[in-house]
Amino acid sequence: MKWIKALEVRLIGIVQFSTRKVGEENLHYYESDLESRMSVIFAPGGLNPELWNQQLRYFSRNFHTISFRPTVSYRNFKGEKSGLKAILNQDHITDAVLVSNMTGNSLTQEFADREDVISTVLTNPRQRFSRFPRRRIMKALYSLGKLKPKIAGKLLFSKQTNYSTVRQFMNALELPDYEDFKTFVQRCEVSKISENSLVIASADDRLSNISYAKKLTSKGSLSVLNQAGTFSYYEKPQDFNKALIDFIKTIKDNTENKNQVNMSLKDFQTQKNQNGQTKGYKPKQKVKV
Repeated sequence: MKWIKALEVRLIGIVQFSTRKVGEENLHYYESDLESRMSVIFAPGGLNPELWNQQLRYFSRNFHTISFRPTVSYRNFKGEKSGLKAILNQDHITDAVLVSNMTGNSLTQEFADREDVISTVLTNPRQRFSRFPRRRIMKALYSLGKLKPKIAGKLLFSKQTNYSTVRQFMNALELPDYEDFKTFVQRCEVSKISENSLVIASADDRLSNISYAKKLTSKGSLSVLNQAGTFSYYEKPQDFNKALIDFIKTIKDNTENKNQVNMSLKDFQTQKNQNGQTKGYKPKQKVKV
């Protein structure tokens, strides 16, 4: 039957999450089978990580790729931070690129100084929200967006975006717990980024602005996506993925060159201390957050 075939087409390539214990954390978890030195980790920022499905499928082809969400009792900012920390503390995570959405930007920035985090990628950063809608209003907006996706489209997407894309997004979006999500919104502001960071900004995002993104990227890199709104990674996945993959390739090349230099130091730049003991190159140590 036609509807069965249509359903099969929709299910092909959908990333499967499972419940896994990582360190001491129980997580709703996806990890690709591909082994690579570099790991690309997508943080949900208080939302359900299935929204990253396009990115998880694409980057899993070339990189070790992870996304996650804490179990029901720990889905606030603190719980997601503990989950990401447990993931990074795994021995096989050495060179991580952390990618986040608007509400998760400040979370990933908390790990930017770790030596096993080589880059952070922020999506549509903004300054703090002056106010947060009440519980009943947030629930009403979510229900209305489900029923009338065009309303959600006017608030969160570009005018040029297809109605079907907005409808699919609203079907994929799960309503987060009010108090949990509030902890992310209250911490969404990012004050500074490093030169190894990328900001992906949307020209049609109504919740952020390009001038703020440019201010943040005085040291880092900036990529502007046209005809994209707040959820550009879902709305314009090909453009978002291209901006991210181009940046990752640059970071990957720089990392590999640095590793080659370090290996040379290990072989040729040893020295002796006062006791006559040989001191040489030491691999980088994990910095705990």
